[in-house]
Amino acid sequence: MASSPKLPIPFEPVPVRPRHDGWTAERQIAFIEKLADCGSISAAARHVGMSRESARKLRRRPCGRAFRDAFDAALDVGYAELEEAAMERSKKGVARPVFYKGEQIGEWRHYDERLTMFLLRFRRRHRFGPEADSLPRPIPGFDDDEQIPFDPEEELAGQLDAIDFAPEPLPEDPEISWPEADPEEP
Repeated sequence: MASSPKLPIPFEPVPVRPRHDGWTAERQIAFIEKLADCGSISAAARHVGMSRESARKLRRRPCGRAFRDAFDAALDVGYAELEEAAMERSKKGVARPVFYKGEQIGEWRHYDERLTMFLLRFRRRHRFGPEADSLPRPIPGFDDDEQIPFDPEEELAGQLDAIDFAPEPLPEDPEISWPEADPEEP
């Protein structure tokens, strides 16, 4: 197993035919290191003087299992940094410049709530994910069977029902006649 003191992801390079322009063991190690640093397959391939497609072909080789595992681990390192940057943007927002008459006079912070919602659903799936809606969670200190002494919403609904069904008051003035009820109206 090839090991280097600065190699973050140890792996056995894919055995290839020796070529001056091919994937040597040193190039494979440098590629994995750069991929872990930047998270970009194209940039890591360019760094070692190879193409993105040749890196993918090397990854697909039957004897390239260790390279595939190191490749995936390096991408995971890059995704962890990306997730950290997204978390920072969610917390601190992104500075947006404010211009007046062609000059920047200030800036304001833009907070992307969709990013925050995505991060919460991903990182705290048990509380904010789709399955959290279907799981009833008891509220600490709340008893479902306890009778509420006064429920204003129920009281209001009862009062509104009483108003709807109250009989019409009779007129005190005999000259005022009330319209006759329509016999077809319920």
